[in-house]
Amino acid sequence: MLGRHAGRAALLDAGIDFAAVEAVYGGSALPNSPRAIYLARELGMTGVPVHHVTNASASGLAAMHDAWLAIASGLHEVVLVIGYDAPEATGSAEMAIAAQGFAPPVSLFSMWANRRAQEVGTTERHLALVAAKNWNYAAGNPNALRQPTETVTVEKVLGSRLIAAPITSMMCTPWGDGAGAAVLMSAEMLARTRGASPYVAKISASVSNTEVYEDGLILEGAIIGSATITGAGAQAALTIAGVGPKDLDVVQVHDAFAVEEIVYCEQIGLSVPGETEELLERGAFGPGSREKFGLAEVSTDGGLIARGHASGGTGLAQVHETLRRFRNHGDQVGLVQLVGVGGVCYTQIFTRGKRK
Repeated sequence: MLGRHAGRAALLDAGIDFAAVEAVYGGSALPNSPRAIYLARELGMTGVPVHHVTNASASGLAAMHDAWLAIASGLHEVVLVIGYDAPEATGSAEMAIAAQGFAPPVSLFSMWANRRAQEVGTTERHLALVAAKNWNYAAGNPNALRQPTETVTVEKVLGSRLIAAPITSMMCTPWGDGAGAAVLMSAEMLARTRGASPYVAKISASVSNTEVYEDGLILEGAIIGSATITGAGAQAALTIAGVGPKDLDVVQVHDAFAVEEIVYCEQIGLSVPGETEELLERGAFGPGSREKFGLAEVSTDGGLIARGHASGGTGLAQVHETLRRFRNHGDQVGLVQLVGVGGVCYTQIFTRGKRK
């Protein structure tokens, strides 16, 4: 299964085997997905504690957060984190959402996009610029669910099937299976191991937060509320890590729908309302953005829009991409962010490190 393959790959990369793992944290959002204990058994029955973490689309980062706390507290020196989800093959995203009794997420984010159009002039083209950028990033990601064989243009995105105006199908994340894994170690344990690469990613901050009441907050149903939840989490994480938005080299956000990436970039502090669309038109947040604009590249593995969104697997995919960028592109600081229905948010800051 995908979770087992991801776990084995993470152990190989870390330079250890499963016998060295002191605990397993598994993150998944869907009730029919494999439980963490079943994945642990696939890797070895060693008697280690196994924790199953569920927090909607943010489940993978939630598992990372809890594993990080276990390392930081001194409880464990080596923890394996696996994020995974496998939607029902006979069902659909729409059926799963309808069974829970609330409006499809695309309807909510269509409202975001239309409100933003009124407030700052965001157009369908701006949403398509985000989507095309992410589809083209996915062309270089062999693990992406959507892998275009030719350059994706803004016109192609705009010409795709309309889902909820102004959002088209190519501006939406696809529904599918997926898994990712990471090994977390204490500094002392890291010094005693030799992995596949001398470069590692250090978690410099991990923040979990929920909404604070404000006027206009929608409390009915399991949906995402105010975007300010991301701003609060990002500000806290950046402060803890001792870096600012302009220090970020690479960023992964919850871009399930193109409008989200625009809003979250602003909430993180990469831009301000009114200038983000102009920056997109000039090529910001894409390849070369750091050199041209002093701004991070965003959703560099295709994001949820093109890499796909396997719920629990997504957070670990973001972590994997951040480490890949550290190793292959020399990036020094990365941020990952995910929100989950009900109004939860996880934000983590990674800094590039080297084995001693």
